[in-house]
Amino acid sequence: MSIKNLEGDGYADQPSVIYSYPDGDGNEQIRELCRSGFGAPGASPGDVIERDSTKSDLSDRLPELPIPGCDGLQQPDCGNDIPAFGCSDCGSPVYVGRTCGSPRCERCWASAVKDKVTRIAGKLEGMRRMLYARHDGGKDIDFNHVIASMPDFTVDSENPVNRALKVLKTLLEKKWYIDGFAAVYHPYRIKKEYRKDQYEHGGEPGEGDMTWKDVLTAENPKEYIYHSPHFHLFFPAIRKSFDYSVAESVQSETGWLFNRITKGDDDNNVSVEDLDDLVHQLTYALSHSGVNGWNADRSELTTRMKGELHQCYAPDDVEDKVLASFCSAAPRLLGARFSNLSDSTCDADPDGSDSPIRDVWEPEVGIGVSRSSPARSAPITGGGSGEGSSSGSSGSSSTGGSQAATDGSQSADDDDSGDEGDTSDDGTTDNAGVCGGDLVPMSRAKDLLDDSDWCEQAAYSEALRVAVDVWQSLDEDSKPWSGDPDEDVIQDG
Repeated sequence: MSIKNLEGDGYADQPSVIYSYPDGDGNEQIRELCRSGFGAPGASPGDVIERDSTKSDLSDRLPELPIPGCDGLQQPDCGNDIPAFGCSDCGSPVYVGRTCGSPRCERCWASAVKDKVTRIAGKLEGMRRMLYARHDGGKDIDFNHVIASMPDFTVDSENPVNRALKVLKTLLEKKWYIDGFAAVYHPYRIKKEYRKDQYEHGGEPGEGDMTWKDVLTAENPKEYIYHSPHFHLFFPAIRKSFDYSVAESVQSETGWLFNRITKGDDDNNVSVEDLDDLVHQLTYALSHSGVNGWNADRSELTTRMKGELHQCYAPDDVEDKVLASFCSAAPRLLGARFSNLSDSTCDADPDGSDSPIRDVWEPEVGIGVSRSSPARSAPITGGGSGEGSSSGSSGSSSTGGSQAATDGSQSADDDDSGDEGDTSDDGTTDNAGVCGGDLVPMSRAKDLLDDSDWCEQAAYSEALRVAVDVWQSLDEDSKPWSGDPDEDVIQDG
């Protein structure tokens, strides 16, 4: 009988996990993995007991969850222009397409991936530095990427994913002394005849030329995939601490197969080269994570942070590095193009790589989404490009507001007269004379208007005031990014 856990080690909430799987001959194997018992006779955490029978109904399997971008547009106004940024010098507002941020939305799912990558990579780097300091700099701490597979894992549980994660947490801690990790759940693999994975899935190269970017933008993605549930695990650890001889014995004892991703040949001990590579591998893994609806308020990419990682914080200097790496990875792995706000200015070319796009992008293939552009001469328009788009379409189309802004745009470098832009009766501007100053999120841009001296010198203070009024009238779910990654609902234990 378990007792309430007061030490925070995450075990006494469930003394053991009982699960089953078929062996190579098709016979059912039943295992009980102990998760508590220190200080008492009998099994200890990490011990595996082979059982002949159980009263549990071991019939619940790892689920076939939807893949990202599977359900069309989540909101009818996805893609409509809304104010997002303002120039901290001249006040010029920048509008972007409205993004619901749902991983189920065919237009906005890549934004959900971005939020998860930003949060998880930042915490993993924070934990890596913590471990380095814990060993007084005397140990090399590397990132690791491990795939844990058991396609026919069955338990007696309403949430088999959470039950499987309890097993993985116990095995990593007790067999390899891994104190924390991030897990990404994959319900599917690409069929071998179509597959060409960027990071050879489970060490098995395919016979085709399709990547997950191709599958996700196909007219019928399910044609190319099959149910083969597994987890991608990311964690920092002392170099060479993940011992394959242990992995072989763990598989024999538990039925779980652990495969550490490495670069190049099998003799190469590098799994993840650095933070940049970590972001690329996380982006790939999250591109086809299962989408769950277990939270009543929203859908989520199925990820968890376990153990010490759950309590870590991202270092202050990491977010910009992660964002830059993600912007580099997104076109190849997601078929989506993002730009980093920290590198953008108010005179950014709306068709160039410095455009301040965060939640809107130009797809390289497929989903019929328009790229946002600065809309200083156009307030919010009605018809967003998201309306009527489909996963089988190609190219991109501009919204009315975005096109108007593009047609009327002129950067400060091209303005020979040096005159400030004209402000219309409705507070918007004609975009001439923008200064090239740094952009700030609208949540901070509104504070600029409280400074009368700033308003007097800012050419587009009235345009910013109109944009702020519109931004404040939006419901919270419609507001674009405010500068911080969204908080995840994290479960641990």
